[in-house]
Amino acid sequence: MAYIPKLWKKISGIITPFNDTDNVSVSNNDLILPKDSGKGIKVDINSPTFGYKDLVGQIIPRAGGAPAPLLVAFRGTYIKNYAFQAGDIIDNITFHIPHDYAPGTDMYLHVHWGHHGTAISGNLVIDWYITYCKGYNQSGQTFNSEINVTQTIPTPNITTIPQYAHNIHEFQFTNNGGNSTHIDRNLLEIDGLIQIALKTTTIPTITGGATNLPFIFTVDIHYQSSGIATKNKNYPFYT
Repeated sequence: MAYIPKLWKKISGIITPFNDTDNVSVSNNDLILPKDSGKGIKVDINSPTFGYKDLVGQIIPRAGGAPAPLLVAFRGTYIKNYAFQAGDIIDNITFHIPHDYAPGTDMYLHVHWGHHGTAISGNLVIDWYITYCKGYNQSGQTFNSEINVTQTIPTPNITTIPQYAHNIHEFQFTNNGGNSTHIDRNLLEIDGLIQIALKTTTIPTITGGATNLPFIFTVDIHYQSSGIATKNKNYPFYT
């Protein structure tokens, strides 16, 4: 008879095997989990929650030129990134919501950026424009009116925002119900599309560098992951 391994759980400090009522099993050495929405793999024994993953967005300037960032060497000669002046625009970064997104959870937009000056002061101010739409011809399937979020990143001195550093600053752009600065998280769904544009409204005062401008390396979204895929590849995903 083939050996079928047991799954184990910890309750009140005691390790015990899972049973049928847990709706988790092992068959032919495959871990089998429920297909239902909101089920999955959580982290932290004492305070379980779905873990975070990234959606990564590439910076691609408009083909027609200004107002758009310039491709400049950040450090050295060959590796280049986009340096932004005040008023520069990235017209579109599109994110696709993956099949492990945990329904009903919030998302956070974050910018990865840096500079190569020897002194810096003031603020980096970025205006974000965000719209969202589900897929599969569902009722109400249209992109919502753009929300506008102004992100102000203080850059008080070179000690706080060092030369050649990799800085990450984020904000929450969803909530329960939505408003002029948030997408309704209850609308978010697998295979939905989030489209984003950005404008560097204000840039810090930077001196002592070859290019006295901030560089934006990438724009990403933090989302909570169920840790598993969905039963179906198309809508409805969980039946």
